[in-house]
Amino acid sequence: MPEAVVNQPVAGSETGNTGDQQVQSPGWLAGLPAELRDNEAFKPYRTVGDFAKAHLETATKAKEYEAKLTNSIPKLGENATQEEREHYLTSLGRPDKPDGYELDKEDNFTPEGKESWKKEFFELGLPKATARELSARINRRLDALVDKFKADNERQIQEASSKLKAEWGDKYDANTELVSRLWKKETDVDFDKAFAGETSANRFTMMRFLYKMAAKTGEDMSSRGSDQRSATPKSGYDLSKFNLPPART
Repeated sequence: MPEAVVNQPVAGSETGNTGDQQVQSPGWLAGLPAELRDNEAFKPYRTVGDFAKAHLETATKAKEYEAKLTNSIPKLGENATQEEREHYLTSLGRPDKPDGYELDKEDNFTPEGKESWKKEFFELGLPKATARELSARINRRLDALVDKFKADNERQIQEASSKLKAEWGDKYDANTELVSRLWKKETDVDFDKAFAGETSANRFTMMRFLYKMAAKTGEDMSSRGSDQRSATPKSGYDLSKFNLPPART
């Protein structure tokens, strides 16, 4: 019985010995230059057509990767130089200088505050869009705090006002006029004008204090007429009804 032939070469093929077996090379490799003919990268392709097909697939993928890499930002190394870091941050979208940032509600900032925030964002390396969104979030937080403060303050004012009105009852208007008169006499400034900017319950605390001082010093008497007890203020309330000390002589 004849012996079997292992890996019999075909026309135009090259063979090589591996142990006791012959390894057949694709015949199309014979047409390559000598420096390429024995390259292992070509041997998996049995025909020129196989190699051409694989080449086209590789070329297509290479173009796809190239397109992605064009807009990609390489990772910044641990030992990156300052120049590399600046280039990296610029690639992320950081402006060339602090003035390049645009803050949310920028007109609400003072010139100093605006400059300070932009400098901070620049030193942190924030992209322009990120800095704007961050400033918007900061503004929303601050607006919420201000709104809460105003609501709490308004509640305190209403509570203080209601408490004083309940304490003074139907004498509230007369007592308020008395307080205004004493303040005007001692400061030469209208009470309402002086406290126009007062946005807390302190106004009513001051009214209560001034009223008590007026009662103790006799300033609670109307300045009109010789008999201060019987004088009637503009409010229509008869101050003689108050339980007040005698007028000063």
